[in-house]
Amino acid sequence: MSRPLIIAIDGPSGAGKSTLGRMLARELGLLYIDTGSMYRAVALAVIESTISETDDVAVGSLARRIDIDLAGDPDSLRVTLNRRDVSERIRDDDVTHMSSIISTIPAVRRAMVERQRELGKRGAVLNGRDIGTVVFPDADVKFFLDAVPEERAERRLAEERETNPAATYDQTFADITERDRRDTTRADSPLMAAEDAIVVDSTGQSIEEVFRRMMRVVREKRSKREFSDSHLRTKRSGW
Repeated sequence: MSRPLIIAIDGPSGAGKSTLGRMLARELGLLYIDTGSMYRAVALAVIESTISETDDVAVGSLARRIDIDLAGDPDSLRVTLNRRDVSERIRDDDVTHMSSIISTIPAVRRAMVERQRELGKRGAVLNGRDIGTVVFPDADVKFFLDAVPEERAERRLAEERETNPAATYDQTFADITERDRRDTTRADSPLMAAEDAIVVDSTGQSIEEVFRRMMRVVREKRSKREFSDSHLRTKRSGW
């Protein structure tokens, strides 16, 4: 029996990680784990508590205590916080802002890494900012998605306007720039491409074009892995 397939997708905000992660998971029949949603759930827990986001020890302790789970198919992923469905609530602006703050806390990241590894054991597509470098450094396939900031801001703005028609490009661009700065300069697990990651610049490309390219890579990697596993089983059997 072949071991579960693990695909890591890292990259900055607005690079297309969520959309492409869902597409890959659906095509491959794998669990889709949006790690950003897990940090958003922690952020919501902080908002609903009496804890200050500047108290790293208290926030880290809270992250370890709360129960976060992901379930459902890639296109209707449900996020629960202490068994309460918070899938919609965690997309609100206050949670988005809080998430970008608490996700830089080392204790929070360690707590989430443990949960992500547990969830991914049965095979999964995971997207985030440190999947291929920290969470699953031995992932079968690693992608690092990127695009120029201007295009990433346009993509994010289109998403935001679905729930907030008043959202502006300038504010979205500023938010992305600030998030990039936080992600790349934090001391714990900074955003970077793993040495063995396939870097994909999606600037000027359609989602379908990028998806086809990623699937070609996955099929090639999976074929090589299955050959390697088969060869290892043959050696162990003595043939």
